[in-house]
Amino acid sequence: MKFKRKYLAVLVGMAVAGAAYAAIQITLKNEITLSDGGNGHKPKIQRANDGTLVVVYGDSEPGFGDVYDTKAQVERPARDIYSRWCKPDATAVPAVTCDNENEWSAPVNVSQSAAKSSIATAWKANGAGGLIAYPGNTDKPNIKTSGDVMVLTWIGAYCPDDDLRDGVARPDNFQNPNQRAIRYIERESRVIPFHCTWTAYSTDFGQSWSNPIQLSNGERDAKQDSSSGTFAAPNARINISWQEDPEGLQLGEADGPGDGASGANVTGGTDVWYTHLTINATDGTNTLAASPLTDGTARALGYRVSDNWELEQKFGLPGQITNVFDANGDPVDGSTVEKGNAGAARPNIGMVGTTAVLAWEETKGAEGLDDGKFIRYQSFPYNTPPSTLAAKAGCIISNPERNARRVRFLTQSAADATGVTAAVPGRSGVNIAIFWKEGEADKGGPSDIVVRRGMVDPAVTTSTQTGLATGRMVPAVDAGCATSAYATAILLNNAQAENISSNAPTATTANLTDDTEDNYVENALAHRGVLRGNELWIGYNYTNDLVKMWAQIDNYNFWLRKFTYDPTSGGSWANPKNVTNIADKRINVREPRIFGTPASNTAAGFCDGTPTQDATFCQNRNVVYLMWGTQENVSPFDLDGGDDLGVYATVSLDGGNTFAAPIRYSEEMGSLFDDDESAFETQPVTRPDGTRFYGVFNTENAIAKTSAANYRSGDVAEVADPVTPPATGGGGGGCAIASGDKPFDPVLPALAALGLIGLGLRRMRRN
Repeated sequence: MKFKRKYLAVLVGMAVAGAAYAAIQITLKNEITLSDGGNGHKPKIQRANDGTLVVVYGDSEPGFGDVYDTKAQVERPARDIYSRWCKPDATAVPAVTCDNENEWSAPVNVSQSAAKSSIATAWKANGAGGLIAYPGNTDKPNIKTSGDVMVLTWIGAYCPDDDLRDGVARPDNFQNPNQRAIRYIERESRVIPFHCTWTAYSTDFGQSWSNPIQLSNGERDAKQDSSSGTFAAPNARINISWQEDPEGLQLGEADGPGDGASGANVTGGTDVWYTHLTINATDGTNTLAASPLTDGTARALGYRVSDNWELEQKFGLPGQITNVFDANGDPVDGSTVEKGNAGAARPNIGMVGTTAVLAWEETKGAEGLDDGKFIRYQSFPYNTPPSTLAAKAGCIISNPERNARRVRFLTQSAADATGVTAAVPGRSGVNIAIFWKEGEADKGGPSDIVVRRGMVDPAVTTSTQTGLATGRMVPAVDAGCATSAYATAILLNNAQAENISSNAPTATTANLTDDTEDNYVENALAHRGVLRGNELWIGYNYTNDLVKMWAQIDNYNFWLRKFTYDPTSGGSWANPKNVTNIADKRINVREPRIFGTPASNTAAGFCDGTPTQDATFCQNRNVVYLMWGTQENVSPFDLDGGDDLGVYATVSLDGGNTFAAPIRYSEEMGSLFDDDESAFETQPVTRPDGTRFYGVFNTENAIAKTSAANYRSGDVAEVADPVTPPATGGGGGGCAIASGDKPFDPVLPALAALGLIGLGLRRMRRN
C-alpha cells in the first residue's frame, strides 16, 4: 500500500560562472484533489479579474450508468461537468489561500445529464442486450472568461431537443427521434450515439451557473467545441464553434500520437458550425442568435460557416454496409445523410473587439488525387457569420502542396499590438499569429511548425482590427486564397510561412525560409504560444529524428522561439532554445503549456494607480511560465502507448531570455519511477504580477483504476543569496544512464543544460 505525504517543494535557480543574476525561487503548496467521484477528467481553471479561481472538470456520481468510452476503449461510469470556486483572501481570519480543499466551494453539477438519456442503442459489445438507454455522458469541459462572464461548453450524448428551431422545450429524458448513432465494427460492433454541443454561463465567477443550453440536436456527431468572447460592460459578446460529422465520430488510423477518435479523422461533408450570443453580466440574461437555417437537416441553433455540404448539397453513404443508425436502431436511409468532397476538423475560434476569427484543418477534397489537408481561415463580424458560399470557403493559408493540420492562433487588439489607440504612421504590430504543423507526410509523419503573422495596418485607426485580414498576413498569401476548387487551390501562390522549427538545435534566421522537406527526418508538434505587445513566443516539442526517437536514441524536448516586433526593421526571430532539456531518451515531453500574465485590473481598489493599490493585480509582462507533462518514449507499434509520468514547471522573469530551474510540479511521478500514480495535461493560470500561479491537472492510479482532478499553486520570488545544493542532491539525476538502470527524475539534466542549479525535495514513498 502506498501513502502520500504532503510537502512543500522549493527549488532555486541561479546563473552559473559567477554571473551576478538573482536566483529564482519556486515554492509549491499542497497538492489537493478537487474531484471526489474517482472519475475526475480534464480539469480546466480560470482566474477572474477579482482573483476568484474557478475549476471545471468531468466526474461521476454513484448511480450514474455505464457508457462506452470510444477513445479509451473501455466501459466506465458516465460523466457530468462539475464546477468549484475559491477566492484567495489574505485579510480573512484565517487567511484563505485556496491551498486547502475545505476552502473550495462544494461541487456544482453544471451539465446535469449523466443520469438522463435521449436515445437507446445497442452499445454493448456485439449488441448484447439489444437497445439499451445510453446515459448522457459528457466530453471534456472547455471554459473561457470574457470580463465578468465565464462561458462553459461541452459535447454530450444527451440531446433531448430534436428540433432547436421550434422553440418548444422537451421534457427530461425525451427520446430524440432525430438523434443518430454510429456502429464501430472495430470496437465489437458497438453502436454509440451521436453527440451534441452544449453551453452554460456564469455571471458571478462560478458561484452559480445558467441552465444548460443545447446548441445542436445529434443529427450529426458534434466534436471539438470552443468559445471566445470580449466584454463591453455590461455585456459579454460570445461566440462558439464546433464540428459536426454526418457519419459520426471517426476512429483514428494509428498513424499519429494519441488514441484516435479525436475528431481529426472526418468524412466528407463535415462542417464547422458557429453561433453567437450576448450575455448581460448585470442581470444574467442572454440573447442567443437563432439561426435562420432551413436547408438540409439543420434543425439547429448554429450556423454552418464552412461549405463542405452546401457546395454540392449531396446526400448518401459509401459502401454496401450502413454503419449509421436512427433512433429506432435501424440503419438510416442514405438519402438523408449529408455528404461532400471535403471535411473540416478541429476548428479554433477567437474574438478581437467585435471581429470573430476561425481557423480549421480541412481535407483537400481532391477526390483521390491528393491526400492531406489545408488550413483554412476566416474573419468576420462576430454577429454576422458568412452566409454565402464564397464567404464560407475560407482562405487557404497553408502551403497547398503540403499536408497541414492542428492550427492554432494567438490574438491581441490592434491597440495592444501597436501600443497606441490611434493610427501612427509607420507603426504596426502583430494582431494575430497563426501557426500549424506542415509537411509532406500524412498524419503522424515528420513535419515542421510554421507561422504567419497578421500585421496591423498603420494607416488605419487601430480600433479596426486590420491585422486580422488575410491581406495583412506576413509572409503573404495569394489574394485568391478563398477557393473550394481543388484545381484552383493547388495552384495558389502562397509564400512559404516562417519555419520556426527547422533544424532547431542549430537554427538561425536563415532557417526561417527552409522548406519543410529540407530536413525530412525531424519532427515538431504540440505547438503553443503567448502574444503580448511587441513580443511573441511560440514553442513546440521537437525531435531531431523521428525514427531515432521511436528507437529511444532521441526524444521530444520543448523548444521556444521568440519574435520581437520592431517598427523600423519589422522585427526578428531569436534562435530557438531547448527549455526542458530532458537527457533521458526514455522520457518525452508531452502536452506543454506556455502562459503569460493577464492584464491589470485597473478598477478602484486593485491596480488603480493610487498609493494603496494592490500591486498583485498589476501586470508584469516580463513573466512567462512553462509547464509540461512527461511520458514514456515507446515504439509507435506499442499498442498500449507510453505511460504518463509527472508534470514539471519553470518560469522566466526576463521575457523568456532565461528560465528558473525546472521543478516537478506534481507529486505523482509515474511507472518509470516505481510510482503507481501519474499526472498529465496541466492547465495553469497566473496572477497579473506573475509571483503566484495556479494549476490543475489529471492524475491516474494504475492500481485502483481511478482518476482525479488535482489542484496546486506556487509562489515565485527572486532571491539575492541562492542556496547551494548539497553534494548529494535529492532532486534528480544526470545524463544518459545505462540500459536497465532506474531512470532519474528529469529535473537536473535540465538544470545542467540551462546553466542553472537547484535544490528540491522528492515525493516520499512508503510500502
